[in-house]
Amino acid sequence: MNWKILLLLISAVLLTPGCESMKAKKMPCNDVDVPIRFKHEIAILQADMRSVGAERKFRAARVLYQNVDFTFARDTDILLTIFGTKDARRAKVLDNETLVFQYTWNNQYIRFAFMGIKDVITHAEVKHDTIRK
Repeated sequence: MNWKILLLLISAVLLTPGCESMKAKKMPCNDVDVPIRFKHEIAILQADMRSVGAERKFRAARVLYQNVDFTFARDTDILLTIFGTKDARRAKVLDNETLVFQYTWNNQYIRFAFMGIKDVITHAEVKHDTIRK
């Protein structure tokens, strides 16, 4: 009888989903509910705050970083809806036009980088890291 219980326990452990599948899925950035669900954070990112709002903007960006999947971005319209234009910077990465939104607080930064041609986004890279000096 004990071997049956042991077999059931082993089966339960083997069939239990791993940590990766237990994580909540991120919402695609082009989901129509993103502007509604993250209305507060989007309003903060679109506000014209300079150094006074750096922490607030960083925290709002972190909420989006943790909950929204930006690999679904295909055109700049979605970026305007979420980030606005105040924090946008243009750059070149490997001969690709890149639109960058970066939010910094203390020794951390969150960078949303979108590469593509004109208004078409071909690749998105989102990174949360510490600033190394």
